[in-house]
Amino acid sequence: MHSQWRKIAQTVLLSIGMIILLAACSKTEQPPAVEPPEQDEGGNVGQTLTVVPPTNNNAEAAEMAKYQIQTRLTDFQLINDNGGLAWGVTRNALRLYYTQDQGKTWTNISPSENVQFPANPKYGESIYFVDRMHGWIVREGMGGTDTIVLRTNNGGVSWSLSSLSKTNKVTGISFVSPEKGWVLTTLDTGIGKQDKNLYRTQDGGITWERMTSSDEKDKTTTGEISRRGYTTGMTFSDSKHGFLSTIEFGTPKLYVTSDGGENWRTASSFFDRNKYSACGNFTISAPQFFGREAKSAWMSMSCGSGDSMIFSGFFTADGGLSWKNYAFNLNKQTGINRNLAPVFLSPSEGWGMQKGIMYYTKDTGKTWKAHPASSVLVKIFKDYPEIVKMQMVSPKLGWILVENTDAKRSLLLQTIDGGEHWEVL
Repeated sequence: MHSQWRKIAQTVLLSIGMIILLAACSKTEQPPAVEPPEQDEGGNVGQTLTVVPPTNNNAEAAEMAKYQIQTRLTDFQLINDNGGLAWGVTRNALRLYYTQDQGKTWTNISPSENVQFPANPKYGESIYFVDRMHGWIVREGMGGTDTIVLRTNNGGVSWSLSSLSKTNKVTGISFVSPEKGWVLTTLDTGIGKQDKNLYRTQDGGITWERMTSSDEKDKTTTGEISRRGYTTGMTFSDSKHGFLSTIEFGTPKLYVTSDGGENWRTASSFFDRNKYSACGNFTISAPQFFGREAKSAWMSMSCGSGDSMIFSGFFTADGGLSWKNYAFNLNKQTGINRNLAPVFLSPSEGWGMQKGIMYYTKDTGKTWKAHPASSVLVKIFKDYPEIVKMQMVSPKLGWILVENTDAKRSLLLQTIDGGEHWEVL
């Protein structure tokens, strides 16, 4: 009897040992958990990014936790010399990434997938970061739901939600501090007309107040924004001064406010249509200010004729009180990238790209120096012929995003020598 119990006990102990051994082997042999590569709808893959955890206090742990993804990028924004954002939408979920080492590694700072994005957010239109830590994303209402504003104050580690009562199209967002910002929504109501509604926050996006409105049904608001024209951009240079660029019946117009958006007026001596009789159509961007003094800024303007485009720029040195137009001595732009405007880093220093060649100016576009053709760009443009965006954040550092719309693929490239050489990030 004792012998029988001894055999049973040995069998049980042996079984337990085998279970422990198998568990140990499974734990040892199982590969580390990594996020599978993202794929765009239709099975297309895009650029490969090396992603690291949000915090890297433990360098060794962060190195082991690295993984790679493949995703299609649709927009980007450089924040400083080292840091920038890049993003796209995959299966209606926003994929937002941040780099602080010039693209070597990226941190996933995407909001929850529960917030669906039917369209790709554009910087300055529905996404804005005032610095590395403070950012906002606006998702306009769907199916009668309110417009949602996502906000972060910790660099995307977490996101909070607030809402706007209107469900109109979001066409502009601008912040001048982590606390104060504005969102503009529009609704086309007729040929050449839009209802425009401006919202302001003074607590970082927790609450929003509806300010000026051009809605004819709303008779209680003051400082009416003109219903004429289509909005092309909105920028605030400080807590008081803001600018709203529009195209009104084919002609560029600029509206300004000096009381934080309460009242708007037409900018004086801005544009003379008679000087551009050869132009069939125009586009104009929102003002972009240089530096922190909020005095000097510029806006790009295109003059279209047939299938070609000529760019010039409006520049101000007095905070937008007066503007002067400078013609850019560049060839007419044609083809798939004819709408790509030059970019400026200061009132004098700018870059333009035509037919795959980067041009550089130091005199506000009067003269341009052509860089030698980049062998990297020549090769990449064969497969990615469309230039989505170009930005320079310093005299040396800049990014360019190229894509192939038909193949649903894109690539983000970087220069560290002022546009002469490029490499894929």
